[in-house]
Amino acid sequence: MDSLARIKILSPELASQIAAGEVVERPASVVKELVENALDAKSSLIEVEVSLKRRRIRIKDNGDGIAAGEIELAVARHGTSKIGSLDDIFGIGTYGFRGEALPSIASVSRLTLSSCRRGEKTGRMIVVEGGETLKVQDAPALQGTEVLVENLFYNTPARRKFSRSEATEMGHITSRVVQAALAAPMVRFNFIKDGKRVMELPPAATLLERVRQVFGADYADNLVEINYADFDMKVNGLAGKPHFHRASAIDQYFFINRRPVKDALVRSAVLRAFDDLVPRGRKPVVFLNLELPVAVVDVNVHPAKAEVRLADPSKVADAIVRGIRKAFGKSSSASPVVPVARQDARNFRPFPTPPGEGVPPENREAFARAFELWRPPAAVPMEQLKLHSAHGRLSQSAVAVGQVFKTFIMFEEGERLVIMDQHTVHERVLFERLMKRYLSSSIERQGLLVPVTVSADPKKSDMLRSHIKTFSSLGWELEEFGQSDFIIRQVPAVLVGKDYRQIALDIAETLGSNRDEDFKDVLADCISRIACRAAIKAGDELGLGEMRDLAQELASAELPYTCPHGRPIAFTIPKEELKKYFSR
Repeated sequence: MDSLARIKILSPELASQIAAGEVVERPASVVKELVENALDAKSSLIEVEVSLKRRRIRIKDNGDGIAAGEIELAVARHGTSKIGSLDDIFGIGTYGFRGEALPSIASVSRLTLSSCRRGEKTGRMIVVEGGETLKVQDAPALQGTEVLVENLFYNTPARRKFSRSEATEMGHITSRVVQAALAAPMVRFNFIKDGKRVMELPPAATLLERVRQVFGADYADNLVEINYADFDMKVNGLAGKPHFHRASAIDQYFFINRRPVKDALVRSAVLRAFDDLVPRGRKPVVFLNLELPVAVVDVNVHPAKAEVRLADPSKVADAIVRGIRKAFGKSSSASPVVPVARQDARNFRPFPTPPGEGVPPENREAFARAFELWRPPAAVPMEQLKLHSAHGRLSQSAVAVGQVFKTFIMFEEGERLVIMDQHTVHERVLFERLMKRYLSSSIERQGLLVPVTVSADPKKSDMLRSHIKTFSSLGWELEEFGQSDFIIRQVPAVLVGKDYRQIALDIAETLGSNRDEDFKDVLADCISRIACRAAIKAGDELGLGEMRDLAQELASAELPYTCPHGRPIAFTIPKEELKKYFSR
């Protein structure tokens, strides 16, 4: 029996550190919890100061403050002013309520809390390190609360070991600050990083105004307002216009009763609403806030309050779809739309327009009769015209026969017709060429006679600033020019004449949205962005010689099957299929 593990009670210190792990996953968790406390305290000004080099986080607000006699209760486990009975748990209208954040943070750091309650003449300060109170004393009567966190995870080396790079952790922190600023537009936010004031957001009257402050005027001009109500449920916010979309979900912000959440149901409903509005594989831009009765939202599901449980999820999902569709003037029907052309690209059949669709009511009967007269007799079945996926390696006998819609190029090869997407062909060729040159440090570069200045929002500024060397390895020359501006002096030669500003921001977005992936894969994504921007576009007119040259380059590619994003490059129609379709 002595060799078997025995049951024992954990020490209070170890129990606190384990509990802290549920709430404080990384430095950004500290910022989130303390900013939410400041918002609950009705603050109109919140200042966030972070220095990861010095392992120091400071959050200051001008909210209600903590009474002098309650300062020690604030850092005690389960100390809260938000709930008093079990019933209160099922009607939570605040950001925090468990009384876990401050003691959890204090158990894995040195925490100094200073506060003065509104109207009191003296404040109070407490210092806690590793869960042990070191000092309690009077403090100046400055209304509000200031929390200073130092040496985070000093006593939990395993947690510190799994922290990411400073750039990655700062990216998460910036995201948390931006989330909070979007959740509370009426609050003034100041953000200081390593002694530099990188964000000053005055109070905003609307969410659109706050988005304009954070992301810029051009960004905000590409959004439409969502404003939908269904009895006791409201769906409001902003959605990107159909042409304004992203490669990842980095620009999707969801809130329920102003609480930032990550919710699969909300995300799924948003994708449903945008189903036929954005290209497949692209992600819509959306800032969505749901206002629901607190009784139907359970916020007690996740220790860090990142997830919620809804009493009637299908009703909420339908409201989201209706709200977004209404914003774009689309049908408010919540039923999913499945375009016929997307169902099976290898078994495709063009269907005629149903009788009367889009025709004035008074003319529908005549139109339907004309349709009946045109349609082949039912006794003669119409065969399906089948497309077959194919690689892009054409034989020397292939002949370029033309271009369709200035988008697709066609070749006759033996007994089949090969149809290629000109953009995906060129994108695959450029991607492989750039990747080989990157691996040999020989990407062709082009200096700019007139340097270009690019301005970025806080998240992308972080990525640009911390990855200047990465940009250099990709053929760029960037240098800082102020807090959020950068100068582009050199670009990859394939991008000459393109929109350098937007491409630089696209690469910054890629670096920011893939922070936790293998960096080699992230670099491949960046190179695919460059290739996509440099490639021939739909709408570019090509001659027969240009089509042949493009096909020859693709024939030597290692993977002439799809573009770097996974879209197919080529389809074929066998000659026999065409003959069968036309009853020959």
